[in-house]
Amino acid sequence: MWVAIFEHNPLGPQETSRNMGGGALAAYVFLKNVGQSTQTNTMEPEAKAQSKHGPTEQNGMTAGDEVSRRGALEERLAGETHLRRFTEDVLDSRQQEIESKETETNQLLAKVEILKKELADTQRQLADARSQTKNKTKQLQDARDQIFHLQPSRKDITEAEAKEAYKNLCGNVQRWVENRVADVIDDLESGRLKAAPPAASRFVTLLREQSRRNLNADQSDEYHIMGVIMNYLYVALFSKSFYCPLTDTEEDGTLVWIDELENTLSRLPRDVAHCRQWRTETLTALVHQPIFKSRRARYLSRVTDDMTSLLSVVAPRTPSAELHSSIRRSIVEPAADLVHQLHLASSIFSLKWPARTAASRLEVYQCLNLASGGMVLDMAGTKENSPARRNVSYLFDVAPGLFVERIEGGKKLALKAIAKPTVLVNDRGGEVPQNPTVMRWLWDNASTSQGPGRGVSRTWGGRSKPTHVRYLSKL
Repeated sequence: MWVAIFEHNPLGPQETSRNMGGGALAAYVFLKNVGQSTQTNTMEPEAKAQSKHGPTEQNGMTAGDEVSRRGALEERLAGETHLRRFTEDVLDSRQQEIESKETETNQLLAKVEILKKELADTQRQLADARSQTKNKTKQLQDARDQIFHLQPSRKDITEAEAKEAYKNLCGNVQRWVENRVADVIDDLESGRLKAAPPAASRFVTLLREQSRRNLNADQSDEYHIMGVIMNYLYVALFSKSFYCPLTDTEEDGTLVWIDELENTLSRLPRDVAHCRQWRTETLTALVHQPIFKSRRARYLSRVTDDMTSLLSVVAPRTPSAELHSSIRRSIVEPAADLVHQLHLASSIFSLKWPARTAASRLEVYQCLNLASGGMVLDMAGTKENSPARRNVSYLFDVAPGLFVERIEGGKKLALKAIAKPTVLVNDRGGEVPQNPTVMRWLWDNASTSQGPGRGVSRTWGGRSKPTHVRYLSKL
């Protein structure tokens, strides 16, 4: 049977042996040899019998022939039996190998299934961990928000309150000027003014550019002085990043750190509201420290001392102590209280002077008419070439305006004017009457040895915003 399989297989004996293994090939070789031996042994007695007995005895089977044939058959049977056993052993061995490989394959498949389950479990755990991290982050943010909500609510100054306080400050300055400078104007008219005091040099540096072009305008002294005072307050308090030093050093490292950190936060994925809230909360915490109250009092005393020295040139007859007290009570303290609230507010408040194009935009300013003694001239709704403005001329700036940038929905809204800047105008047409003025006397007699930028004392430091005019020094 195996010989037939090997010899009649279309693949040939060699290819068949590769498919069935080495044991099958050995069985084939053994089987073939046995078959050839058996065939030879069977054919030899028959040939001998034919040659010995001849054709006549071939048809008859003798007893010897029967024995010989039976022996050959038994021998052949024994060979085939041996071959069958050998073949069965080979097949059994091959079957064991197959079963072993199948067992190994099943084990590997089982391991793969286990690894798949472990991978699925790991992926599920990773998803759960990410979900927990997200929930923890949200809980942390909620906790932070809750902490802020649980804190005592900080009452910001409203726009209406800021407008009212600023108008009161401007009114205080106007009344102070009206009450204190009458004497120096009388001295000018009577010719009693001689040499200008040393502080005159600093005083005239606080005159804005357009004011210097109208020093001889008749009846303009009070408005010039108001402009100088408002410019001083702007430089000394309102234009600063924070109006009062937070440390006792000249550079005020704490305020520098706050400004730089706020600038860094603004470049991160943070909206304007978060940056502003961080700044105001930090400043609020600092101003509630016990040391801030005494530091603020010292600073305002120095500001008052400096203003007293500066304004003594226009109030020479007022005793120094009285002048100091009136300046602190009427000007410095109201200005400091207002700027304190503005700098801690969630909205961004600022003072801004009229632009260089003020002459062509009188409709956006509050106009004081020099010709009518300072009465307000309503220019709202007019244009530069309107008939109502044909005889109106712009002279100079008197006070900056109060502006606000509200923060809503994480965004900064457009700049909005709460109180308009104040300018002096003349509606009589033609040239403004020119006469000797206190401002011209101070300008002509002021020492020119001191360069510009000495309008505000440098005795104490303060970090100013980079937008204020260069010729004014910081306080």
